[in-house]
Amino acid sequence: MVQSSYLRATNRTRNKIRKAFAELLAERGTVKNITVTDLADRADITRGTFYNYYDNLYEVGAELQSEIEKQIFAEYNQFASSDDVERYIDQVFDFLARQESVYRQLLSSEAPSAFLNQLENQVSERVLSMMREKGIEDKGVEFELLLTTNGAFSIVRKYYRNEISVSLEDIRDYLKSKLRAMFDLYLGQ
Repeated sequence: MVQSSYLRATNRTRNKIRKAFAELLAERGTVKNITVTDLADRADITRGTFYNYYDNLYEVGAELQSEIEKQIFAEYNQFASSDDVERYIDQVFDFLARQESVYRQLLSSEAPSAFLNQLENQVSERVLSMMREKGIEDKGVEFELLLTTNGAFSIVRKYYRNEISVSLEDIRDYLKSKLRAMFDLYLGQ
């Protein structure tokens, strides 16, 4: 019981630190403009408490990104049909929607562009992998897929920065329709 209570308290503190980090990052644009004192004040903890959990601010950012990647890339390693790809896209966008407040703060700065780049690459590679398993080794397919996914995630970035007036659902539906059309064209499904 005591250990369980300790774990809950630890998780709460880590969550407060990550949330404060995301807020400050959104406000200040880069980790270089944030101090541990700023973060501790925002999270309503002491500097000592911060250092009980992290060695520096970059470690907080790395943990936050790692947590996001682990959750978002966990499923759908193999696809059997375009329906599986659509379920995967639904999973990615459902996750982005559930975490919208954090991502909106994170993605309003320049710092997390590596996360979206990795997400673009992950989606593209998973779909390309399935197409290759189906015997499609066409550079045109790869080019079209990269244009589609990179374009969609560029729009996600703009969405989180309030630069466009479409919804995550609009972006998801567009990406799914484009991928469905590619599968229909190249796989005859």
